[in-house]
Formats: sequence, C-alpha cells, structure tokens
Amino acid sequence: MTALPLAEAEIAGLEFLEGLATPLWLIRRDGGTVWLNASARAALDLPPESPASLLRLDETAEARRALDAVAAGHRASARIRFRCGGPWEDGIPAEVDALLAPAPCPGDLVLVEAPADGGARREAMRLNEQLVALSYAYPDIRFELRRDGTILDFAAASPGDLNVPAERFLNQRVQEVLPEPAAGLMVAALDRLNGGELSTALDFTLPALPNSREAGDKSFEAQLVALMDGDRILCSIRNVTERVRAEREARRAHDRLLDAIECITEGFVLYDPDDRLVLCNSRYRDLFSDSTDLMTPGTPFETVLRVGAARGVYRIPAEELEGWIARRLDQHRTGGPPMEVQLATGRWLRIEEWRTKEGGTVGIRADITDLKTREADLRAARDEAEQANRRKSDYVHHLSHELRTPLNAVLGFSEIIRDEMMGPNNPRYRDYAGQITAAGVYMLDLINNLLDLAKIEAGRMDLHEEACNLALLVDLTFGMMHPRAAEAAVRLVMDIPDDLPGVHGDASLIRQMLTNLVGNAIKFARPPGTAPERRVTVRAMRTDDGGLLLSVADNGIGMRPEQIPAALDTFGQVHQRDLATERGSGLGLPLTRALIALHGGSFRIDSAPGVGTTVFLKFPASRVCESDCLPL
Repeated sequence: MTALPLAEAEIAGLEFLEGLATPLWLIRRDGGTVWLNASARAALDLPPESPASLLRLDETAEARRALDAVAAGHRASARIRFRCGGPWEDGIPAEVDALLAPAPCPGDLVLVEAPADGGARREAMRLNEQLVALSYAYPDIRFELRRDGTILDFAAASPGDLNVPAERFLNQRVQEVLPEPAAGLMVAALDRLNGGELSTALDFTLPALPNSREAGDKSFEAQLVALMDGDRILCSIRNVTERVRAEREARRAHDRLLDAIECITEGFVLYDPDDRLVLCNSRYRDLFSDSTDLMTPGTPFETVLRVGAARGVYRIPAEELEGWIARRLDQHRTGGPPMEVQLATGRWLRIEEWRTKEGGTVGIRADITDLKTREADLRAARDEAEQANRRKSDYVHHLSHELRTPLNAVLGFSEIIRDEMMGPNNPRYRDYAGQITAAGVYMLDLINNLLDLAKIEAGRMDLHEEACNLALLVDLTFGMMHPRAAEAAVRLVMDIPDDLPGVHGDASLIRQMLTNLVGNAIKFARPPGTAPERRVTVRAMRTDDGGLLLSVADNGIGMRPEQIPAALDTFGQVHQRDLATERGSGLGLPLTRALIALHGGSFRIDSAPGVGTTVFLKFPASRVCESDCLPL
C-alpha cells in the first residue's frame, strides 16, 4: 500500500472540516497555504478548482506577530490578508479577522479560523467516516514445524520480508533462523503449545535492512496452531506493516480530528442515527456545565434534554416547558431552522443542527449573549432617542406657548395704547402698560431660566463661589417676595439657628433657588379664606453626615407622589392654571434641581394633596463653612 506524501498525510484528517461554515486554512510558518475548506474559498471568492498552494499569507507586521505567538505555543487573533497567484490573482488580496493556533498535526503548521459569514453551519461528517479504510494482504509466509520448532516445509511469497535468506529455512529450527526479537517470542509461543495450548499468537517488529527502499520498522503478526497429529505445528506469519502504519495514521487522524473540534470556539456535538451521543467538545460541556454527567457516549438526546430541563438548565417558564421541549425535539430530529434559548445562567445560545448522510445529527451551540446585550442596548438607545425626540417636540410646543401668550398680551395692549382705542388719556392705559411690563418681565425670566438650563446642560455654568450666610440670603429673598406674599395673604417664616454655619457656594444661584421655591410655594397656596393660616417656612439644619439641609415648606394644595416627576420635567404643569394664584413657566423646579446638583448637592420633594409641599436642598459636608470659613 502506497503511503500518502507528507503534506497530504498531514492534512488528510482535516477533510472532515470541509463542510463546516467556519472558514479554515492550514498554512506553513512561512505563509504558504497547505489546505483550506470550501468556506474559506467562499470567503476569499476563490474558485473550487484553484490549488491551495497558490494561496499565500501576506507578510504584514500584524500577521508576523500572530505567527510568532503561535510559534511560542499560543493562540493569536489578527487581521490577515491572503494573496493568490495564477489566473485568480485579480480577486486577491482579501482581508479577514482570524484566530491562529498551532495545528494538531506535524510539520509546524498553523490552523487559521475566521468567523463564518452567516449563522448557518455546514453538516459535519461523522468521526468514523473520516478514518481511511485500510486493508492488508492475506498471510504470505507459512511454516510447517515440529514441536521443537524444526522447519519441515515453508511457503513464502516474499521470504525477504523476514530479513532471512530463503535457503536458511530448510532443516533449521525457526527460533534459530528468525532474528531477535522474533526468535525469543517464537520460543515462548512454542513452549505454550507444548504446554497444552492448541493455538497462540504473537506480534513482533523487525528493523528494515540497510540500503532497503522501505523506511522504518516492519511489523508482523504470527499465528501458531497445533495440528491434530500431535507432532506438527502450522505457523503463519503475516506482514502487517502497511496496516500498522495505516492504523497509526488513522489514530493520528482521529486525534487530529478531536483536537480540531476542540479548537472550534463554539459548542460541537454529534449524535448517531439512533440519536445517541457520539462526542462533544469541551466548549459544549462548558455551556451545559450542570449536565456534564449526561455527556457520555450512548446517552439519548431526549434524556439529555429532559433531564437538563428538569434541573433548570434552561430559562423557560414552567407552564411553557413541555411545549418548548416538543418543539426542541422536532427541530433536533428534522434539522429545522436555528433556535435561540436562554440558559438559567443568563447566557443566550443559538442552536443550529443538521442531519448527516448516515441519519445522525451534528449540532453547533454558539454563545450569542454579547449579541443579545448589544441588541438590548440598541433597543434602549432607540427608545431613549424616541423619547428624547418626543420631549424635544413637547419642549418646543410648551416654549412656543409660553412665549406666544405674553407676547400676544404685549402686542395687544400696546396696540390699544398706540391707537388710543379708548380715547385720549384714558386712565385704563396705565393698567395696560402694567400688563405689558408684567408680560415682558415674565418673558425675560423665562428666557433667562432657559439660558441657565442650557448652560448647565452644556457644562458651561460657572460658580462664583464665596462663603454664604443662609439666614441673610433667605432674608433678602423674603424682602423681594413680600409684595407677592402679601397680595396672596401668605405669611413668610424663617427658622434658621443663629449658630448655623455658612455654605461655600454661588450666592446669586443659591438666592435664585430660594426665589424659585418660595415663589412656587406662594403660587400654590391654599385658596383664600381656608384654614389653617397660609404660610411658607424656610428651615436649615445640619445633617448627621456633616452636610447642611435647607428646606422650603408650604401648607398649600400639594400634589400626589406620582405627579412629582411631571413637576420636575421642563415646562411640567401638574395643576390646572385656575388652581394657582399666578401663572408659571414650569422651569422653576427643574432649574433649582440643576443648580443644587451644580453645587454637588441633592434635591428631594415630599408632597401630599391638601397637606402641602416640602422641597429639600442638601449641601454636602465639603461645602459647609467651619470656623476657618466665615460667611458673609
């Protein structure tokens, strides 16, 4: 039997990978290609008839680093390029992201694996179909012996196989003619027959003769049988060198096959036509670590599935489990479309299976958790973008409404005054001028608040920090708000200890926060004439963690807890306008929350309908002035 050339022998065991969807190459350390499968040809747009030897790895710095890592026994990822000679040169080079690893075969070859273009995986042939069927000749040397080993007769098609000239076989004892170690083994076999055994066998190896065309040792099998006359022994010797070499190569191919399957980054499993497990790789066992005791050859697939489901391997609701198992079995037995399933560990798997020609099933289990996470992130980003777009539309709508209303008042009243529609020097013109002023002030405040919010969101609001006396800032705020409070019959109350330390911050912005909160409290006071007394109270105190808590509380109309998020939204309006004592833009609370955050503090609202609202501004301990920081 003729041995395969070295290069072909090295890659013969990898032909099972021909049908896989994963592109695979086998290359030398110098970049030359020894073998590639159909998926690799498709990835490079290379015709099936093109010889692998024409394909060559392009020498780049990244490719060389990867090859050096493989030479050191490691795996390496790299973006590589291939070039091709001959008539296919125009379609090359092509770049691919690939994983390079030491090939499980001699010759210092490198196995290159690239991601498959699609989710499908080709049918993988059964392991036994990859082993080369080998045969050997019928016994070609026979001896007729006496009990002491004397050769009575012999027949040999190739007597030189035993490294003994044919003439020495006559009238000699076989144990004296055969070279060692065959001679010693033959003596032991004759002793067994003389001891009463009817037959015995032995194996031995002889070195090739010097200057022989054959390389390596020669292997033989011998069978000795005692004939019925009790005096003779029939000995047949068979040259099994080719068979032994073929078996050795088959074992190497088998080991190469298993090693190659282990190199695949996805879970691989094979079931026979009776749906019993043949083999699986370690990646498959890792994915189903709770069921490794079931992953032994011969275990039916349905047992693996049902026991795994009973152990909670799959994240399937109990009421849907039986239906899912039925669909899963049908897919497994028919090779249906890919299926996605989530494991109890939270990982997501993509299951793909195909039927082999023999009727078995080969399957791939790909971990797609990262893909699922990216999909969820993209959906969340899409939803957030849609919500932001809706908020922007609402923002523009509210802004246009808030600006249009006072602007209409300005234009309307100014036209009345300009055209003296009520006659010259009518005293009502003074009231109209006041309305114009109020509308202008409202629009100016609205625009200023919008600009402040925009600055904060853009990170361009600067703090002019100093030591601030909260009692003084509250007193100044009350002085400005007293006319509005008196008009609404609301009493302003300050409850701040004399020994309260100051706050290191921007005095104008802290006063703006107080103005927004006190103004809101006045605006949403109880209706006039209702008990108890209508009031707004500003308090300040130290917190357990060394910070300072400033609160503005009213006993007004309040709001439900679920209404608070809307109140904090830009232009958010919780109450109908007829419930408030004056109009508002809905920017006060969002701006206050942004300003306290700019100071490193926190914002909180407690409110209940008919009880009132309390807004808490907490300054961190790092902003509280101690003895070395005297507030102004």
